[in-house]
Amino acid sequence: MVGASAAPVVRTDRLVLRAVRPADLAVLERMWRDPLMRRHLGGPLPDDVVAKRRAGGGIGGFMVTLRFGEVVGWCHFGRYRTGELELSYVFLPEWWGRGYAREACAAAVGLAFEWFPGDARLIAVTQETNDRSVRLLEALGMTRVDAFEEFGARQVRYAVDRPGWAWEGCPGGRGERVGGPLAP
Repeated sequence: MVGASAAPVVRTDRLVLRAVRPADLAVLERMWRDPLMRRHLGGPLPDDVVAKRRAGGGIGGFMVTLRFGEVVGWCHFGRYRTGELELSYVFLPEWWGRGYAREACAAAVGLAFEWFPGDARLIAVTQETNDRSVRLLEALGMTRVDAFEEFGARQVRYAVDRPGWAWEGCPGGRGERVGGPLAP
């Protein structure tokens, strides 16, 4: 949540996952409005939605930064309409292709299973045409469990079950859990 401590939650080999803070709003707003980043997310958000998000302050999730502090992306846990725990993420295009999304999302999967012990499964949904996201989810050990039409495009739902997921093989390793205010 904006305003929470910026203490790191997890450090991987190259990244830090930390709480969202007020100074991150400009980067988040870019993520909400940029046509390239929003291409597979239904397009840029309307002004009224952006204003509501900025005013609400309860953005949640965590910023993904390089070890020296530059923001490269954002990850979030929420509930999908089925009630399943869902991982969402957005990464800045200038950092695409460097493995940061894979490293951060691998750490996020580990956090999900730590923070939500009652959830046996974690899902993620992406557009079928979002090749980068599909490859990322498969690299995380997720498998395709559903495909459907929504928001005028073909969507795919991926899932990984707690017993089937392992840190091994994910770049950056398990990540070092360093505490922080984000655990539910």
